[in-house]
Amino acid sequence: MTRDEACELIIDGLNYAAYRETDSSLFDSDKNCLFGSEHYQSGRHIARPSPWPDGDFEGKMATLLRWANSLNHGKQAFQDAQKLLETEESVIGRVIRRANCLA
Repeated sequence: MTRDEACELIIDGLNYAAYRETDSSLFDSDKNCLFGSEHYQSGRHIARPSPWPDGDFEGKMATLLRWANSLNHGKQAFQDAQKLLETEESVIGRVIRRANCLA
């Protein structure tokens, strides 16, 4: 699994958890922050700002990752993706480490 594939897998899991648990999915800007570059460009019309960056973005994403881990329990690829990225000094790496500390 490449770094990009791992990021996409985790971000998809975070997005699903956000939508399922809060009815507010991640915006492209949130996903790009997690990915570390301009990777997502859905072209979706934005009527209001994303609720996620207000306050502690990484803390909110760590909570979502804990939910995503619960929803993806038993899916080895999801765990492998986190292991690949957890030592990175990046937003997604810090989110993974924070989620692990909360567990």
